[in-house]
Amino acid sequence: MTTLPPSTKDHRLAVGYLLAVALPLGVGSVLLVPALRGHATTGGATATGPADVGTSLLILAAVVLLAARLFGALAVRIGQPQVMGEIVAGLVLGPSALGALAPGVEAWLVPDSLRSTVTGLANLGLVLFIFGVGRHARQHATRGEGRLAVALAHASISVAAVGGVAIAIPLYRNWAGRGTSLIAFALFMACALAITALPVLARILRDRGIASTRIGVQSILAAAVADVTAWCLLAVAVAFAHGASPARAAVTVALTAAYTLILAGPGKALLRAVFARLEGREHGEELAAAVLVIGLLLSAWVTSAIGVHAIFGAFLYGMVVPDGPRPLRRVAARLDQVTSVVLMPFFFLGTGLRTDLWHAGRAGSLLAVLGVVVLVATVGKAVGPILVARIAGAGTRDALRLGALLNTRGLTELIVLNIGLSMGILSPRLFVVLVGMAVVTTAVTGPALTLLGTSLPDADQLDRPAAQDEQGRDGGGDQREDYATAGDGAGQHAR
Repeated sequence: MTTLPPSTKDHRLAVGYLLAVALPLGVGSVLLVPALRGHATTGGATATGPADVGTSLLILAAVVLLAARLFGALAVRIGQPQVMGEIVAGLVLGPSALGALAPGVEAWLVPDSLRSTVTGLANLGLVLFIFGVGRHARQHATRGEGRLAVALAHASISVAAVGGVAIAIPLYRNWAGRGTSLIAFALFMACALAITALPVLARILRDRGIASTRIGVQSILAAAVADVTAWCLLAVAVAFAHGASPARAAVTVALTAAYTLILAGPGKALLRAVFARLEGREHGEELAAAVLVIGLLLSAWVTSAIGVHAIFGAFLYGMVVPDGPRPLRRVAARLDQVTSVVLMPFFFLGTGLRTDLWHAGRAGSLLAVLGVVVLVATVGKAVGPILVARIAGAGTRDALRLGALLNTRGLTELIVLNIGLSMGILSPRLFVVLVGMAVVTTAVTGPALTLLGTSLPDADQLDRPAAQDEQGRDGGGDQREDYATAGDGAGQHAR
């Protein structure tokens, strides 16, 4: 090979680069000129392209998760449960705040092409979250303090449910969803006012250090029983949606009951055997995760096919999944973490996109209905437990604490409301009213507990008669009040 001088070598390399690189790029640019002109005339909108949708989703996910964490931390700083901040974050990113102040920014952040993706992520998070609710409800409901908890739960549901039916009748004509029947609307309103948010309640009790106290244990047990009862009531309401005939609704309820029995009987035994077999095996934890998630999704699909809602299948599945195997416990814990941190913020965003408090707040009729609904929901939810607790021997402050705790609605209420809106049972403006009710009734729980004091006797004193509490005390007085105020001094540390 002939050796060339360095200058000649550089010259030939430059010519080769122009022929092999620069010339093809120039020809390609000329060929793209018509396409670039068409892009300019359409304003450069290519939002439907897969690359743009993917980029938009990444930006939206980052903003949603960051907002949920920031607002959640702020809520904790002011004495509210973290979920309250996450709910507010979803409302802020929707038409209530961002859409009202900067509609162009909201449209850019959440374009129409991403709405279905947000809905899909929200529904997946919803199914996984309700599975966790079912697990926790079963764990609490199977403790040994059942009788008083059942009485408290049914008392908290019955009065509030009657209140829901009472206000549903005058609201039906102008506030119900189009095409829904009065019975479906009334049953749904009964459920919406009677629901208690078990996960939010558990978080409040834990954050305040009162989970092991008498009122803490009884309220969480009552909430677990109330959750099971309320989901059954909601299933009946959904079965009657869209003007379904009583015969069709009866078939739907019967199929749901049959599936419940199958899942609670042979289904539960099968799951226990499968997970026990996987324990200790190689890759047993990965297999347990696959079985758990596949079974959950199939159960959700079954109840959706029956005609109720996918979350009922998730709730029932959570009620029957065993707790024992260690790999299963680890998988369930990781699943809960991913659901709460990654997926549920999209549910809050979806709720926020459907809620326009900015425009709704300027309607006098809506504010009046909101006031009535909040009053009926609060009083109806508190009166029953207060009465039962007093009859059972609790003091006035204990009874009031129970009433305040069982008024917690939060996330569970939002789930119920989204079902009502998607099924056409609620009109959009009544949906806004009930979202406002959920936020208000949950937000006042913390201040109410602070006002009443949160230090209570430990759970091991649950069954001790009031007369025994009197023994060893130097004063007389009313036994109920003595029990209610016991240990209030230490409560300053718990708060």
